[in-house]
Amino acid sequence: MTSYYRPEHVEGTRLVDPTPGPAGRGGGFRVLYDAGYEIDHMKEALFARAATSDEAKTLQLPPGEPVVELHRTTYTASGTVVEFAVGVHAASRFAWEYDFKVPDSAKDREGQQ
Repeated sequence: MTSYYRPEHVEGTRLVDPTPGPAGRGGGFRVLYDAGYEIDHMKEALFARAATSDEAKTLQLPPGEPVVELHRTTYTASGTVVEFAVGVHAASRFAWEYDFKVPDSAKDREGQQ
């Protein structure tokens, strides 16, 4: 997984360290929070595709194994994009699980029954 940030959001933080790896305790989201960008929600898109030769080598994939690519966009409550991340995963060795509330469609917009 590789995360991308707007320079003006991370200038002077440990996220601009050229050494790859975790951003420390709490990761990139903690760094953003400390800089005044509180995470509100994310949008993720997943799609399967054939692996490139470099991906097959890096992920040690058997011939013909596909990958799943994840694109994540992370937002503040005001809609400011604070992170875009791309991950490439071996399809047979990675699983996604989501748990989220479904709005009550029996209520109108004011919360009335």
